Amino acid sequence: MGRNTKTLSESTGNLTIEQQEAKKLTEKAMHELQDLDNKAPDWLDATARKEYKRIVPLLKELPVASLDLALVSAYCQAYSDYQRASVELASGETVTFTERGSKVNPWHRVKVDSFNIINSIAPKLGLTIDSRMKIFTPQSKTKEPDDPLKDF
Repeated sequence: MGRNTKTLSESTGNLTIEQQEAKKLTEKAMHELQDLDNKAPDWLDATARKEYKRIVPLLKELPVASLDLALVSAYCQAYSDYQRASVELASGETVTFTERGSKVNPWHRVKVDSFNIINSIAPKLGLTIDSRMKIFTPQSKTKEPDDPLKDF
């Protein structure tokens, strides 16, 4: 069963005072986590390190912490792989024809796989417009319907 990961301001249901306090404490603890390191991990290639250095200052504006290092690194490496595959595909044919039939350039698979990885990680880190809107848009409190008997 999945956990409720909405912040207190995003919660739309009625919460007890204890549940509200627990969410406040959780949110406070989340903001006290160790920040993401500015130095890119050594295992990333040069392009991935460059992307890491580009996005880390931006990610620090979001609730991304050092615990997310693997996810950030995977995103950066996938970005690098996507760029390399694009360059390799631009310099060669996407499909080659041989006496046995047609063959798709292996870089095409790398490009597709990298794109899929980027698409799956980006929303988790707040790197898409939709995911940032969910993080920054405060949920309005739903107005309770008027109770005609409340005065009695």
